[in-house]
Amino acid sequence: MEKNILAQMLQEYDSFTRSERKIVDYVLEHQKETQYISITDLSAECEVAVSTVSLFCRKLKLAGFNDFKLELARAALSAGDSKDRLSGEILPEDTPGLVMGKVLHTVQEELNNAYHMLAEKAVTRAVDLLRGAGQVLCLGQGNHSVVALAAWAQFSTTSPKFKTIQDSHMQTVALSTLGREDVVLYFSYSGATHEVLEAAEVICSRGARLILVTRYLNSPASAYADTVLLCGPNEQPFQFGSSAALIAQLYVVEVLLSEFVRRDPEQAERNRQSVGKALTQKCV
Repeated sequence: MEKNILAQMLQEYDSFTRSERKIVDYVLEHQKETQYISITDLSAECEVAVSTVSLFCRKLKLAGFNDFKLELARAALSAGDSKDRLSGEILPEDTPGLVMGKVLHTVQEELNNAYHMLAEKAVTRAVDLLRGAGQVLCLGQGNHSVVALAAWAQFSTTSPKFKTIQDSHMQTVALSTLGREDVVLYFSYSGATHEVLEAAEVICSRGARLILVTRYLNSPASAYADTVLLCGPNEQPFQFGSSAALIAQLYVVEVLLSEFVRRDPEQAERNRQSVGKALTQKCV
C-alpha cells in the first residue's frame, strides 16, 4: 500500500526546519485550499520565503510545487473514494444494520490511517529496544491502560521480560527502580498529561529507555522518548479515549509483536509452547 504525501509529511515532521514545519502545519489545516494556491500565496500564508517552499518540495523528493499540489490532490481523491453512505455520524434514524456498517467503515478507516502514520524506522528502533531490554514495562493511563494490558498479554507469551502495572502508585514505584537496560512502552494519545510527563522524567533520570505511542509527534513527552510511534485519529475536544484511538494503538501493538517474533521465531515458539502446556495442565 503506497503512502500518500500527507502521511510522508507527518512521518518526516521532526526532520524539517522550523520554516518547513510552518508549511506542513498550514497544509494539514488547509488541505483543500493548498491544492489551488500559488507558491507565492503559500509562502505569504506561512510567512516563509518562496525558495523555502521550493526546497521543501524537493526534500519530499518532488520536482517542484506543482508536483506537490498534484500529490495533495491524489491524497484527497483517495480519501474521497472511500466515502459512501457508511461514512458520517450515527444518526437516530439509522437502522442497526447501518450502524454496524458505519462502525465497520470507521474501524477500517482508522486502521488505514494508522498504517499511513506509522514509520518503518520508528518500528525498527522500537523492536531493537524491546529485544535488547532487560525488562519491559507496558504502561498507560485511563483507557490506554487497557492497551498496555493487551500489549503485556500478547508479548508475555513470547518472552518473560514483559510486565504491566495498572495502579498509578505502583507504576511510580516500578519506574523509580528501573535500570539502564530497561525499557518502558507507554501509551498516551496526547503525550501531554501530567502522568506521562512525570513518568518520562523518572524514566530519563534512571537512564532507561522510553518508547512512546502517541498521536502527536512533537508532544511534550516525545522530547524524552527514544522513539515515537505515531498513530491515532483526530479526536474532538470532548471525545475522550475513543475506540478509534484504542484500535489504532492495538494495531501498533500487533505490528511490534509481529516484528519482535519475526526476529527470533524459534525462541518465541518455545515460550508459547511452555505457556500452552501450563495452561493445559491448569485446565485438567
